[in-house]
Amino acid sequence: MKNTSFWLTASAIATLVPLMGMSTAHAYDDMPRPPPPPKGWVHPPKPTENSVVQHVQTQTSERFAAAAGGDVNGMLSQQQAKAAGWGFVSDHFSEIDQAGSGYVRLDDVLRFQSQRTPQQVMRMKAAAKTNTQTDKQ
Repeated sequence: MKNTSFWLTASAIATLVPLMGMSTAHAYDDMPRPPPPPKGWVHPPKPTENSVVQHVQTQTSERFAAAAGGDVNGMLSQQQAKAAGWGFVSDHFSEIDQAGSGYVRLDDVLRFQSQRTPQQVMRMKAAAKTNTQTDKQ
């Protein structure tokens, strides 16, 4: 009984679609299309690992300079990072400030970021999971 009703429904749709003035292949031709790219536009190059690293370092140095009062070579306190809205640095400040001086330099922040790439974090999680599994055995 179910197969009969399915075929009746399918044949009814196949009959009604041409009667409505559209074909099944072109049912969505009225959808808007994106405009063509401007004249002279060139597709940007595919990002590489080096270009992404350079971009992150540039953004970090700009953000550090803004938080430290315009001095890239200066020092940044946890309060300055928090006041600048830089939660990543203020939340991980004790990990970044390995010397415990209460201030960090741009190199300290870049070093910490390079240790926390997605690949490094995945390796750390996998190592922790492996250690947990061996501890249970």
